[in-house]
Amino acid sequence: MAHAGTITRLSGWDQVAMRGYMSKALCFPFDNTKLDAATKHIEASLARLAKHRPDFAGTLEVHDGGIVHHITGENNKIPFFVEDISSEFPYKSYDDLKAAEFPPAAFVHPRFMRACLLTEGEPSIPVSTIKAFIIPGGMFLGIYFCHAFADGDCLRIFLESFSGQTRGISVDGAKTKNLNAPYANDSNIKDDEGRLDVLLERVPEYVVLDAPTGPTAPRFRANGVPMEDIEKIGKIFVFDNARLSELRCSVLGAGTLMACDDGQTAHMPTLPSNYTCLAGLTWAHISKARLADREKYMPYSQGTDDLALLQTMVNWKSRALTANNPDYFGNATAIAVTRLSTKDSILSRASENQTDLAKLVFTIEKTISNVNDDFVRDRTELFSRVSDPRRVGLRFDPRTPQDLGFNTWRFFGADTEWSIPGVGDSVAATPDVIRRVQGMWNMSGALILPAKSSSTTHELLVTLPKSSMELLCNDANWMKWVDHVVG
Repeated sequence: MAHAGTITRLSGWDQVAMRGYMSKALCFPFDNTKLDAATKHIEASLARLAKHRPDFAGTLEVHDGGIVHHITGENNKIPFFVEDISSEFPYKSYDDLKAAEFPPAAFVHPRFMRACLLTEGEPSIPVSTIKAFIIPGGMFLGIYFCHAFADGDCLRIFLESFSGQTRGISVDGAKTKNLNAPYANDSNIKDDEGRLDVLLERVPEYVVLDAPTGPTAPRFRANGVPMEDIEKIGKIFVFDNARLSELRCSVLGAGTLMACDDGQTAHMPTLPSNYTCLAGLTWAHISKARLADREKYMPYSQGTDDLALLQTMVNWKSRALTANNPDYFGNATAIAVTRLSTKDSILSRASENQTDLAKLVFTIEKTISNVNDDFVRDRTELFSRVSDPRRVGLRFDPRTPQDLGFNTWRFFGADTEWSIPGVGDSVAATPDVIRRVQGMWNMSGALILPAKSSSTTHELLVTLPKSSMELLCNDANWMKWVDHVVG
């Protein structure tokens, strides 16, 4: 395809990222009489943003071999749309929605889906798109940012830059697309003496798919119930920060006792993070609920089902390759996998026993601590040695009951300040909440939702088969840590 602009081949970490849009809605109270003024102001803000950051206004397209390229040009725009959904939205007004604490189901509907046809022979697609959804007394500012271009931390930079333009301010941030690392800009390298197999042995989260159906697509196991035939649901479990502090201190206390009992006083544990404590607690109780569920979506497979996997998402930009990439703007989210036995293990006991929960949390912390230069180099080389990045898949099937993906968006955009006519009562309004928007429910996963730095709670969005969710909500040892449930 001929282009007048600049064409840039994206790095290996971008090539293997999910080829879809990260989608979220910033929820604001809104004076509907000012819609025209708000529309013009957002359009003008996006025009300024496109000039300040042409990469955000660029497009993406796939060339031979499944390789994604980024195209920028002087006349590129960030697409913006407005849709009034008042007549079909399940809540009569923004106030009603707010009183219900913005239930996650309100933001799951095909209307929120944005297709990402990033395939060979198709027209290029925009890096980012904005869509304002209007209801009586409210606006959802829908943000669609392509994951093949960058990750959630880069989406944070996009939100800070966009919100700054609504206030007439240009916000600077990382912008270098080139990743300065061996193999980062190579593809389909000849497999010297089985090097690919060696790397796959060291990289437990990835597999090579038989066909280019990815990238980062699960390798689905045979004979399972089709995903579309499984009734799924999502709820937000709200954890009070004070209660989480109790959990963290309890885990630390149990870990300290273990160290003393083992004579390992020179390696005393430190206070675990909210992230790893929630990851351990959530994995233990969700796997308990799903394994106890009478509804089975996968036939048991000896070996495969004797091992449980927790996929924690870890941004490596502050952990690896930092010296040569101080301004890198691109995908840098590693999948750190904790693997444990499903039978008579710390995972199976952690939902009932505080000592085993502590062991589980510190096992997850150790997994995450291994995300370093060597970890990133191995995966960068692996990506370069696969014949087509779309054949890079995940060693993970979300229908498997003992496996879970755990991620956080906590620091992505909740403190951004916006000046839009009709939005809020001040010159700089922050969103009431940020919700994930999607066309349908996921199979199984847990996501810490964005929150203001002053927030006294953590909101954890959990999606599960409906029958498993019922068991989770009736688990007293889980619910004792939960303040309340939304949805």
